[in-house]
Amino acid sequence: MTTEIRFKSGGTDCAADLYRPKGLRGGRRPAIVMGHGFSLVKSTLVEQATALADAGFVVLAIDYRSFGHSGGRPRGQLFPLNEAEDFRNGISYLQTRRDVDPGRIGIWGASFAGALVSYVAAVDERVKAACAVVPVTDGYTWMRLLRSENDFEALVRAVEADRMRRFGGEKGARIPVIGPPGTLCALPCDAQIAAFFEPLPALHSTWRDTITLESVEKILEFSPLSFVHRISPRPYLIISTGGRDIVHPAWTVAELFERAREPKRLAFLPYDQTGLYVEPGLSASNTLAREFFVEHLGPTT
Repeated sequence: MTTEIRFKSGGTDCAADLYRPKGLRGGRRPAIVMGHGFSLVKSTLVEQATALADAGFVVLAIDYRSFGHSGGRPRGQLFPLNEAEDFRNGISYLQTRRDVDPGRIGIWGASFAGALVSYVAAVDERVKAACAVVPVTDGYTWMRLLRSENDFEALVRAVEADRMRRFGGEKGARIPVIGPPGTLCALPCDAQIAAFFEPLPALHSTWRDTITLESVEKILEFSPLSFVHRISPRPYLIISTGGRDIVHPAWTVAELFERAREPKRLAFLPYDQTGLYVEPGLSASNTLAREFFVEHLGPTT
């Protein structure tokens, strides 16, 4: 059973889909907050949220402020620390519910949401278990690895010019979410990544193909890598790709895992950069996440 609910975060109404297990008849269940990946919306999380709800968890899949059905302007303002607050306020919302055990809440996120999960779990001890799927590990490293030296320099200069534009009272610039290498965009990509984004407008009506350039400035300042060690002694699971992945290279994920402290687990699955979003990798990833949360937040009945 799924219901769209609203909760306040930073003075803004955030929208979220609440998934409740079938046959829920009173009592308190463990719960999970889920966040969507870079520029995406909560409707992209249906398969993952359903898998966890079917396992007995109450699941809250959120739209960050300025994305999807949530409020906030300008639209597409991707400030990582704001999105981290949205995760944390999602936890607060769940703790007010009579069907949720407030002491058994976990968080899940993929790609950029994997970065957010790694940060939020480190700073919020209410998180009792955290699962990061193909996580981005450090905003500066991420933005730089996706570009040539010349293209990265052009991005930094554009960010600086946009700051001066906003300081002068003008509107900040917007840039495409994706684009070919050599263009000013948030995520320079190859044909495979472009193909992943291509059907989004038709499949997810609330998705938009631009973000603010100021978002890049905030991403460059965001480093879950510097915080992940603070998750311990709460359990932390990373599920990632063992194949070719220009967005989440295996060595960056391994570095994040190395920085974390026990108890922790890293599972490299034999798929490439979009392989955990489609079958059979999607089910493989969901199974690992479900087993992890059942072990550390259960029982679910």
